Amino acid sequence: MTEQPKYTAGFRDRLFDKDPFPLAIWYPATDAETPVRHMGVVSSAARNAPFADDGPFPIVMFSHGSEGHRFNQFWLAEYLARRGYIVAAPQHEGDNYLDASDARQLTIMERRPREMRLALDLLLEHDEIADHIDQDRIYALGHSAGGATVLKLAGWDFDARAWQSYCELNSETDRVICQYSPTDDHLDRLHGIYGGPIVSERDERIAAIIAVTPAFGVAATDDGLEDVNIPMLFVEADTDEILHDHVNAAHFRKLLHGRAKFVRVKGAGHYSFLPKCTPYIAENFGYLCRDFGRDRDAIHRTVEQVIHGFLERVKLGEIQGR
Repeated sequence: MTEQPKYTAGFRDRLFDKDPFPLAIWYPATDAETPVRHMGVVSSAARNAPFADDGPFPIVMFSHGSEGHRFNQFWLAEYLARRGYIVAAPQHEGDNYLDASDARQLTIMERRPREMRLALDLLLEHDEIADHIDQDRIYALGHSAGGATVLKLAGWDFDARAWQSYCELNSETDRVICQYSPTDDHLDRLHGIYGGPIVSERDERIAAIIAVTPAFGVAATDDGLEDVNIPMLFVEADTDEILHDHVNAAHFRKLLHGRAKFVRVKGAGHYSFLPKCTPYIAENFGYLCRDFGRDRDAIHRTVEQVIHGFLERVKLGEIQGR
């Protein structure tokens, strides 16, 4: 029997008159949905509709992957909005499809969590939206570099020295992570800011996080993850063709010692969590369309259920942090 969601998916883009960055938001509504198009992909939402009147609602702050955009996981945002969640997605400066000048560099690993915090600040101050947000249920979700971003919001002290050390030995076999590994000058600057070669950007308002195929596990250490004490879900690709599993998801699993839930999605590759490919994307960016023996729609249905189930259990207090 097909589930009937309680709400429709409200949708607004470029929420602020003067964006510090473009930000899209999906939310519970009751107006009828109409066709919308996100980066060429057709979906449906109730554009600019009023919020449903039975809030406040939990909010999920979303961080896209490197060189991506705020619509990367619109399919998941719509799903959660129809089930009572607000989803807000800023587009990261210097690490998006229009401007990738800082992608995979230390600069962006510092900036991304600050942008997430600023986006949340702006939403909590917004005259029309703030009252609809349940401030006791603020969560964060991210894919790839976005997964690393939300882990930093949870309290991970990102160890740039560990990143540098890994790349001194593995630069030829892991060019995705090592292309812009930090220099000694970068580490000296971090020492001046944080007292060590780390990036520390914890946000105490975040009550749980979801990291989908998180990147930069090479910068994770026992000490760096010691103070992460909120509920965590890691969603892994069955075949991650971009990130080496043993120094990313598997490395986080080893270091967290049972403190997080890990789910491996059958048939998924690193980009299986992006929208289904349009003909244009398939012709010009075919690597984004690669799945591994399973239809992308089916992969998305699994991810929707896993993430929604986790958030519901957190919301009900069934999953607690350490």
